[in-house]
Amino acid sequence: MNDRKQSNGTRGRRRFLGQGLLSLFAGLTGKSIAADNEVKTPPGENDQTLKRHMRQGNPPVQPLDTMVLFERGDESNGRAMTHEVLSLVHQEKGRNSYPWTLYASLETHHEVGDACVVCSRLHKHGPGWSSGLHSEVFNHSRAVALGVNVEMSNDYAGAEATQVIGVNIQAVKGPTPMQYGIQIHDGEGHFQKGIGLNGQGDTGMDMPGKFGVGINTHQNNIRLNEGACVELDGKGQIKVRYFNGRIEFLNGDHCFGHLDVNGKDHAL
Repeated sequence: MNDRKQSNGTRGRRRFLGQGLLSLFAGLTGKSIAADNEVKTPPGENDQTLKRHMRQGNPPVQPLDTMVLFERGDESNGRAMTHEVLSLVHQEKGRNSYPWTLYASLETHHEVGDACVVCSRLHKHGPGWSSGLHSEVFNHSRAVALGVNVEMSNDYAGAEATQVIGVNIQAVKGPTPMQYGIQIHDGEGHFQKGIGLNGQGDTGMDMPGKFGVGINTHQNNIRLNEGACVELDGKGQIKVRYFNGRIEFLNGDHCFGHLDVNGKDHAL
């Protein structure tokens, strides 16, 4: 009887000890997995484990407070090919669909600092073609195709000065001037019109900066429809226009001189 009690007690202690060791092992394993997600682990050839921090090579350290970080540093001199850190491949064949390959959303209430939904930064040290953002569009169907689409909204009704700008291009650093803020040029194709202003407002193109030449059309013409004016003062009072067979000089709505375009040629 005493031997049986002693045997049962021994088995109970062994069961308790085994459960304790199992719990300890599970805890250590969990901590090891969590730590493995935090360390800089180079990806193996067949490694299918997705980690929060993955590092290959020795890229420059960036001051990033991020939940997921993939880093890659290369010195590639072999076959010419692209080298990506993250690739997204998406194909949608449905006819009633809204495919968005990458979606980023930010809601912010900050008052100090800068908010940015997508940040692109390029440090160019070699002569190779480089781009901070690159978009390629191959149109094979009807309707609209856009390289970049910007949709803006403003419902602020306060009295403070506010600027809502669709595209902002700023020259920020460097003693050497850059060539163009916006350039539209031909590759293997061309645009029928370089810039189209199809909206309405106070001014189609505003140029408050200081330039040696405001608009240089080189060998290109400047064209106005009949009745449109070239304004010669800041208030738009003194104007020149072509209207009804005459070149007219106006002060406000008053025509104070004209030339008949069908008249005889004579010196002015």
